[in-house]
Amino acid sequence: MLSAYTECPDILIVDDDSTVVIALKKTLEEFGRIRFALNAEQALIMINETPPNLILLDMGLPDINGLDICARLKQNPETTDIPILFITSNIEVGFEEKVFDVGAADYILKPLNPRVVSARVKTHLAYHRAIQLLDKQAHTDSMTSLANRRAFDKQVIIEFKRALRAKHPLTVALIDIDEFKKYNDHFGHIAGDECLKSIAKVLGESVKRPADMAARYGGEEFAFILPHTDTNGARKLLYKLLKTVEQLNLTHAPGATYQAVTVSIGYSTFNPENTSSIEYDPSTIIETADIALYESKQNGRNCLHYNPLALAAPST
Repeated sequence: MLSAYTECPDILIVDDDSTVVIALKKTLEEFGRIRFALNAEQALIMINETPPNLILLDMGLPDINGLDICARLKQNPETTDIPILFITSNIEVGFEEKVFDVGAADYILKPLNPRVVSARVKTHLAYHRAIQLLDKQAHTDSMTSLANRRAFDKQVIIEFKRALRAKHPLTVALIDIDEFKKYNDHFGHIAGDECLKSIAKVLGESVKRPADMAARYGGEEFAFILPHTDTNGARKLLYKLLKTVEQLNLTHAPGATYQAVTVSIGYSTFNPENTSSIEYDPSTIIETADIALYESKQNGRNCLHYNPLALAAPST
């Protein structure tokens, strides 16, 4: 998911030695918010709830080996980019190779030197911030400032997997500006770009929760990813969006169906509790929403239509 790098980084210390935790907290509290976990199980729960910007991980935890935790986090698309710094007194031959083989960014040797700890943490936070900013630029549509198609494709996979794990509904909606070619042909492409920006602004303001995503899907087509949103919740949000766009009163081309610019919307909801996860994947949800969008167009435009997931051919 696209997210701006916080000005107050979140640092998670995972160590069962309270003296180490206290020393690290004292050294690092100027860098941002400090959280700590005493074992791997607690750490994984905290990371899942709120992914930190950096993890300081003890090599020898009481329940799971630090190398195994690091490898698990690096295999998860939602946590793979988090820099992990090992804390260890292990300097045996081959140790460095093991650390970097599992994807760790660095390691700090015990006994801890506050100046070394500060320098390493500062360096990796700065590097992580730079990477996130570059990633945000790569996943942002330059014209509308919404997420782009690349970001959408990536996020819908992440949210689908999260919906499966948490057993919560996931709604995907496709939104298309009605008869946009007529608008462009009549007013010109510069005016068309301004129209796109106006619609995009409304879309961006319509999704208020951090997990929601509004994206430019391509051309004059946009998309929503709405986690934790069932069909009824999506209908209320999308109907309000439909009316908000209409109330912009953007004058349409003379030959258009409506005097003001409007949008058509199609959406579908994946509910793991009611649908077989074996038969469906993110592409099926998008295909079903696309069918619904087509039906909105066929039904006169400036409307929304819902299609149940079963209307699209299940994946094989």
